[in-house]
Amino acid sequence: MAALNEDLVFKALYETFPDPVIIIDAERIIRSANNAALRQFGYPSAEFIDRSVRLIYATDAEYAKRLQNRAARVDETAPRTSNYLYIRRDGSTFSGHLRTTPLINDQGGELALIGIIRDVSDLTEAVSERQKASEMLNAALEAMPEGFAIFDREERLVVYNRAYQAICGPAGPALKPGITAEEILLLARQGGHYPDALPGTREGNEWIASRLRDFRYPDGKPKIHRYADDRWLRVENIKAKDGNTVVARVDVTDLKRAELALERQRQELEHKNEALAQFTATVSHDLKAPLRHISMFSEMIEDDLKAGNQTELAENARHLRDSVRRMNRVVDSLLDYAQIAHRITDWTQVRLSDVVSETLTILAGDANDANATFEVGPLPELEGDPELLRRLVQNLVGNAIKYRHADRPPVIRIHGSVLHQTVELVVEDNGIGIDPRFATRIFEVFQRLHKDETVYGGTGIGLSLAKRIAESHGGSICLDTSFREGARFIVLLPRWLRKAK
Repeated sequence: MAALNEDLVFKALYETFPDPVIIIDAERIIRSANNAALRQFGYPSAEFIDRSVRLIYATDAEYAKRLQNRAARVDETAPRTSNYLYIRRDGSTFSGHLRTTPLINDQGGELALIGIIRDVSDLTEAVSERQKASEMLNAALEAMPEGFAIFDREERLVVYNRAYQAICGPAGPALKPGITAEEILLLARQGGHYPDALPGTREGNEWIASRLRDFRYPDGKPKIHRYADDRWLRVENIKAKDGNTVVARVDVTDLKRAELALERQRQELEHKNEALAQFTATVSHDLKAPLRHISMFSEMIEDDLKAGNQTELAENARHLRDSVRRMNRVVDSLLDYAQIAHRITDWTQVRLSDVVSETLTILAGDANDANATFEVGPLPELEGDPELLRRLVQNLVGNAIKYRHADRPPVIRIHGSVLHQTVELVVEDNGIGIDPRFATRIFEVFQRLHKDETVYGGTGIGLSLAKRIAESHGGSICLDTSFREGARFIVLLPRWLRKAK
């Protein structure tokens, strides 16, 4: 068998190698090129060999990059460091991956460099198209007004847009891939982003737990939650087949406010209907009663005058005047009640300590006559109508003075506190007290438990007015039926009123 000619084998491989192969010397001059190289660059051998290798680089910058990589002895077997833009004879360009192998002499010096160039234009174009698609997707996500995010099966954040970051409130600046859904909830909660999940409260912990359950086991139904700054968001979680969770957050504040406005209108209509029913009942009883008395005593006076009997004339005239006065008081009370809207629209910052101080000044005469003493504790501030709040306190304190016990001077205690943004105002006394059976009835219009006005005067509208004022502030009033030393009224009012939108 004939000996294998290694030079012929190398030449055959060199000439038939599918990728361009170029050999350059230490002076960066092209000394050899295979057929694939000549075809790729479009040159005949005579115009390609013995030319500077700068010939094949599209720009000076690309050639400079190649020289810098060479000087830094960059490993040009790594694709990320050895892609260059090349140019053909006809001026067209292509992206190529250069792989180099040095030829070393016996002394370790570099004689030449063998370079293999692979056309990666299609791959580069594919990468470019993928990059464009990714940029278009990112642009679309950023343009979305809705918050959008994707979490992996370990509940770690993968993708999110700017709207989602804004919706996360205090947690927004901390968002980054890898943060968990629970960590986001807790950060937002700590920053006061969730009014219904106050830190350190059982209700707040339950609210967070409920949100996590809905994230982990979504039922496909959107949920609406209240956020900071009186905003409302529709929260929707979707579990994908791959275990990821897609979340969407939509600001529905305007819709929710419209819904709340309709609900307020419905409640106001109900209250107005109730007031109308009470007014009708009052007209049929409390107005007709003095009218019947006026009619009766007028007829009696007329009969006495016809008969020339003046013995009872003065007495009947006095009864007539009393009936007229009673009717005037009833009418005035009705006007007071009707003038208080169910929900106020104008308010200011109110110090309850000032309200109580003004009330005690107004009632100073009655208090002195009754030898009453007052114990006033801490009182918070809130938003409301100061005049209406003064009338509320005045009615409660006035009743405490009026319904005092015969065996002891009245002691009236007034104090307040704040719990979960709700103001509690307490007015209690050591008077005759109220039977718990009438705890609801006493707040109805013209309801009096003491019929003898000579002992306890009034029309029976004071507590009705107090109730209406509390409700106009979005609050409530009740009788503490567990208090046995007199009467204790508890008024609950929101510390901050939501303005009608």
